[in-house]
Amino acid sequence: MEKNNHKVLNLFTWGNPSRGDDAIGPTLHQIIKQFIASFSLTQIQLIEDFQLQPEHVCDISGDACVIFIDASCQGDTAYQITPVHAAENIGYTSHALSPSALMTLYQKTQHKPSPPAFLVSVRGYDFGLGAPLSKQAKENIKLVTPFLKALLTCQDPVQLLQQTVVVAEEKSDA
Repeated sequence: MEKNNHKVLNLFTWGNPSRGDDAIGPTLHQIIKQFIASFSLTQIQLIEDFQLQPEHVCDISGDACVIFIDASCQGDTAYQITPVHAAENIGYTSHALSPSALMTLYQKTQHKPSPPAFLVSVRGYDFGLGAPLSKQAKENIKLVTPFLKALLTCQDPVQLLQQTVVVAEEKSDA
């Protein structure tokens, strides 16, 4: 998607389609891309890669909310939403970064606080080389898709994400 300074959301999806459920990110990228095109949601920037890299700092548009979408090998639910904060220590190897490390790089290179950021972790189960998406991962993709579509079209995505994090925390405390 073409980048401009009037973005409301920056979405990053990543994963390796050749490693089973690691294809959750790329699969959701395609679903989101079609949804954005269908509704002409020009205020959203969507980026896909195999992994987060330092260069992705340049893809963050102004103060737009940043959403990271990736597969997770942990969790008791189909998906989890957690806030992402800049880390004190970047701690990267090679070129791969965590979402918090990318937000730290943003702060250091842009000389301003990072925008609000959240990680949407979708539960995967089989990450074997050459494996297809598992049945459970396909189901989890179906479960997270309505939330992502609501997020893309809502007036205040940060508020929706914060409310969802609070609800998830309340459920885990129960």
